[in-house]
Amino acid sequence: MPGLNITSEIGDLKKVILHSPGPEVEAMTPGEAAQDLYNDIVPLGAVRREHDRLSAFLSQVSTVYELEDLFAQCLGQEDQRFEFLGILSGFCPIGNRIDELMGLPAQRLAKLVIEGLPAVEGGLAQVLSPRSFSLRPLPNAYFMRDTAAIFLDFALSSAMAFDVRVVESLITRFVLTRHHELRARALLLDGPRDRNRFVTMEGGDVVVISRNALAIGVSERTTPDAIELFARSAALATDGPLAIFAVVLPKERATIHLDMVFTVIDREQVLVHGPTITGPSRRPVFRIDALPTGILSTRPVPGLLEGLTEAGFDFAPVLCGSGDPLYEEREQWLSGSNSFAFAPGKILMYSCNLKTMDALSGSGFAVRNAEDFIEGRERVADFGKLVVAFDGIELARGGGGARCMTMPLERAEL
Repeated sequence: MPGLNITSEIGDLKKVILHSPGPEVEAMTPGEAAQDLYNDIVPLGAVRREHDRLSAFLSQVSTVYELEDLFAQCLGQEDQRFEFLGILSGFCPIGNRIDELMGLPAQRLAKLVIEGLPAVEGGLAQVLSPRSFSLRPLPNAYFMRDTAAIFLDFALSSAMAFDVRVVESLITRFVLTRHHELRARALLLDGPRDRNRFVTMEGGDVVVISRNALAIGVSERTTPDAIELFARSAALATDGPLAIFAVVLPKERATIHLDMVFTVIDREQVLVHGPTITGPSRRPVFRIDALPTGILSTRPVPGLLEGLTEAGFDFAPVLCGSGDPLYEEREQWLSGSNSFAFAPGKILMYSCNLKTMDALSGSGFAVRNAEDFIEGRERVADFGKLVVAFDGIELARGGGGARCMTMPLERAEL
């Protein structure tokens, strides 16, 4: 059925968007990695093999869409192609190349926007630097979660914190407002339009607890003003009230988004980085109550789990790295808290986070490798609580985990 519906983090997954890494991830030198928001350069072959396992598994339990294909379908109509290029020309120096780009087949144009368009041969930019681009490659595009989020059948189009990622949000906004089957009812935040020095917000900071509750990170990439703008918009659009738990995160590389320290894994369990969420030095949390009139009221709560309990959501934490100070830091760095639920009590995560998987095993989860299901040796239906582990050490070097790489569009209601 056409449409979008996200009312939780764990309902049975129906539809999800992925982007398979392509040549764009190798279009950087070691010296350029930091400006492209990477921890390190990564080899395409290894990254692609790891991502293929994620895609192959998810294809067994849901409908998987490729971003490039959806983008190309939207560009297939001439008026929509012209519209997108006009928008893009406001962010990139392609105004004098629109006729050239309009003449390309839709799939080729979609690929080019993601993989990069070199600067005009002989132009000043190209003469000064042979590796100049009119459209820079988008090496972060496989982190689908960052550029948008779905809540109910609405979309949040991310106001990206860094210029190098703005085009990604233009692409996902275009898909979620123009695709004939996957069009959101409305935008709760129009990131490319609303973005300014005070308003940035990314999808990785948005965790959907229920129809009436969300947790959102106040992070390096999501500002307080953006959260309040979103809260008012969401309450007005959904006829509220909404409870939003704003978690004030350290502005550090390891905690760029809330989902790096907190993910929901079952009806009554969450996977967390202890020092940030449950420890004595846990981060400050504020509850924002948004009324259908758009009026907001804000008050502190003792912590995220305590605030959620007060609101009727009683979650028991499973600790990243089993709570061992050494491994909780190491494995959180490798996205050990960044799991992705494809059904209640069934999650995907990187296989390198062994201590975290031990903690999950101790909390009643069976642990299996994705290959067991892809090759038909195991069936998801035979398990209750389940961790599906896949290799992702090269993917992790890009700065995210299973949740970062997935943009769910539809889940079954709990």
